Amino acid sequence: MFGFGKPAVQVDSFQGQQLLTETEHEMTITMSGDSLENTVGNVFQVMRKQIFEDIKHPIIHMEAKEVYFEEVKVKKETERFLFLFMPREKTYFTITARIVVKVKYLNITKEDF
Repeated sequence: MFGFGKPAVQVDSFQGQQLLTETEHEMTITMSGDSLENTVGNVFQVMRKQIFEDIKHPIIHMEAKEVYFEEVKVKKETERFLFLFMPREKTYFTITARIVVKVKYLNITKEDF
């Protein structure tokens, strides 16, 4: 018995049943950033978030199987202090990536209990 109230109930509906499911998920993501590392990191961060939204089951493992950069844009600007002094070059990246992800998850939901 846990805590106060009713005793715990044993659920046998999953006993001996294979719950692990594997699927491939493909998505296209566009992100921008001030460095290549930040932009690529943001692409994969959005990818993980999107997969968690799309798959409503407990996710065990995610693995990027294929990554294609469909479009990469590099924009360079020169900034100057007071329009004249200390010029510095700023670089911005915009990446559109198509990613194929292998996802392993448990094929259960809260409603199963």
